[in-house]
Amino acid sequence: MISDLKDLLNLELGLEYCGGMEDLYEDMLRDYYEGNFVETLKEQYAAENWTDYRVTIHGVKSTSLMIGGEDISAKAKELELAAADGNADFIKENHEKVLAQYQNLIDKIKEAIG
Repeated sequence: MISDLKDLLNLELGLEYCGGMEDLYEDMLRDYYEGNFVETLKEQYAAENWTDYRVTIHGVKSTSLMIGGEDISAKAKELELAAADGNADFIKENHEKVLAQYQNLIDKIKEAIG
């Protein structure tokens, strides 16, 4: 049930992006967890491929905001900017915790809406 996600997502914002249509919002949530970038980010991080990492984390930033995930979107933006600036130290300091938060959000969405 979508309301189970109220502690993780700004449901009003997510619904706003969907024109107030709950069915569309649920579809977006399903697309979010089905199209997750976790493995891609792990591979790009391991290879220190900051160019592609920047593009992928940008996708996390954008899709997270569209479902109301303001916190994860903001953290992804910080990683995106660090990748753009070549700040590998910042990425290395923050990647694991942001990825864990992202994975947790994916798991909670999947649990809530199946």
